[in-house]
Amino acid sequence: MSAVPEWTPPKLRSQAELQAMIEYVTEHGYGSTSKTYIRGIITALNWVTGKVDKPPITGSALGRPVTGTDASREHGRAYEALYANSDPELWKVTRENGQDYTLAVEHTLAWVTGGDVGLMVPADWPFPQ
Repeated sequence: MSAVPEWTPPKLRSQAELQAMIEYVTEHGYGSTSKTYIRGIITALNWVTGKVDKPPITGSALGRPVTGTDASREHGRAYEALYANSDPELWKVTRENGQDYTLAVEHTLAWVTGGDVGLMVPADWPFPQ
């Protein structure tokens, strides 16, 4: 009988790394992506770092610091919000902000929780990946 690994909740990248990404994207943009995509990145990072209370997709403030589980849950909601047949309140975010915005939030929150998908980091990124 094999042992089932215990579930480990997702963890956020360090606040220093999250802040470094905010600063990098603010200063350099993010490749040739749209301003809407960049706004999605910054909005998601500002929520995770506690600069804003409301998450970028669900809009319901937690009243406490964001955890890796919170970011992972919001990531899932962002993925859902990309589709017109999703919850109407989620789809409304995409209709009002654009698909690039929602896609950027989804990519950012995947990266925030340590995923190897999502945002690409610069070649000279000072944090281990």
